[in-house]
Amino acid sequence: MRRTASFTRPTPHDPSLAIALFLLCIAMPAQAQRLSPIVFVSFAGGQSDLWVMQSDGSNPVNLTNDKTEDDFAEWSPDGRRIVWTRGGRGPESELWVMNADGSGKRQLTFDVTADFNASWSPDGSQIAWRTRRDGQSEIYVMNADGTNAHRLTQHPSADYAPDWSPDGTRIAFTSERSGHAAVYTMNADGSDVQKLTPDFMEGALPGWSPAGDRIVFTDGFCVTCGESDIFVMNADGSGPTQITDTPQNESAKSWSRDGRSLVGDFAELNPSVQHLFKGDVVVFDVTTGAMTRLTDTRGTEEGHPDWSQSGRPTAATELAAGAEATPRSGQAATDVLSARASLRQGSGNATIEYTLPSAGPVRVGVFDVAGREIARLVDSWQEAGPHTAAFAVGHTRQLYLYRVEWAGRSANGKMTLAP
Repeated sequence: MRRTASFTRPTPHDPSLAIALFLLCIAMPAQAQRLSPIVFVSFAGGQSDLWVMQSDGSNPVNLTNDKTEDDFAEWSPDGRRIVWTRGGRGPESELWVMNADGSGKRQLTFDVTADFNASWSPDGSQIAWRTRRDGQSEIYVMNADGTNAHRLTQHPSADYAPDWSPDGTRIAFTSERSGHAAVYTMNADGSDVQKLTPDFMEGALPGWSPAGDRIVFTDGFCVTCGESDIFVMNADGSGPTQITDTPQNESAKSWSRDGRSLVGDFAELNPSVQHLFKGDVVVFDVTTGAMTRLTDTRGTEEGHPDWSQSGRPTAATELAAGAEATPRSGQAATDVLSARASLRQGSGNATIEYTLPSAGPVRVGVFDVAGREIARLVDSWQEAGPHTAAFAVGHTRQLYLYRVEWAGRSANGKMTLAP
């Protein structure tokens, strides 16, 4: 889209630069790549679920896998929890929180008034979000356990998409109080509201950089706008720089830990509901605007990604690694969940043997190498002690992954079966 004001644009892509960036990515230590999980929404299989994958798009794992529409997920600062919207974008949507491996799901809001766009405070003690509980779109904040909810914005126009600054003092958000979408910031208590982007840009969906010195946002966020691009500006609104410039729609609000990349959506815009659809999750280079696809589903909607800042491994990484559960700090070895697979060579059958330290709800699943669950062997309450679950292969030799979940812990492994 041609702009009517002066902004810094990315330079044309030099082939030698692209090759250098590619070599740099593949030379990056595997440990550094795997410690950057991305959570996103996917409509694979005909339902809206939350998935987690590594920063290169590998090892996707379904975290929700239910018939309820799940969307708008964000990692907690320590990488141990994910807050998200359950119930889609409609009036019945509520905020929920779960552990990073998909266990321990718990509801936070109960007002049935379209709650989404949740954002953690940097210390993980509070959550800001958008709600219509007062009859209009406003930003609220609550404790991370759902208590002490109170209102931050009070304006008849829509306020939404809050994002907490890394130092916890400011919250960036989108507001239509000027008659156009624009990016604003305010103190964490709702005071000192400052407008950062001009009306003609129709700016929205702000995201603070890890250092807190820059804010990314998307322009063209209106029902009559033709397409959207990504911009980065200083935290005070100065120095806006255009990152992407294509006839398609790009949107991003989540940064890599080093502040060099953004993860976001590359898609067409559905003007009727003002959200991207049938797109893919992509990574954008902040300096060059170069784009790398992490998903390529050709018609299946995938997007709204969030990049963890914690450096903790992903559920996908732990599953693919096939690591056995180990005692936590201060935890006795007898309290550890254990599991192993016993194979019958040439029969295409396997028995997953596991031992529960105590009674509780158990889930045993089998996954393909892409992280998709292909069989749920157990999903019930079981007593303490040894148990088994049987799995039969199809018609081809294949590597499978299995996971046993119990009491917020998991034990994982690999098995190669042939008919």
